[in-house]
Amino acid sequence: MEPRYQALRTLYDIVKNDPQPTTYPCRPREIILRLMLDWNIIADYLHELKEENFVVTKQLDTLVINITAAGIEKAVALTREKKMI
Repeated sequence: MEPRYQALRTLYDIVKNDPQPTTYPCRPREIILRLMLDWNIIADYLHELKEENFVVTKQLDTLVINITAAGIEKAVALTREKKMI
């Protein structure tokens, strides 16, 4: 699996139990704590995922990351692929 998709799956794991996962305001620290990678690497992955329309970012008091419906579909597909292996 491409590393950026690991970041997408991590974001999905964070939001999947929320009633409205596409509106969950994920903060960078939530992703950093789960991926255990340098923020610069994660930021690059998020930029790539944003270009693929899998995430949306907003600068509020801190950066907020939202997964899109397409991002959820991709993350679920990746989870299914992993289970099949």
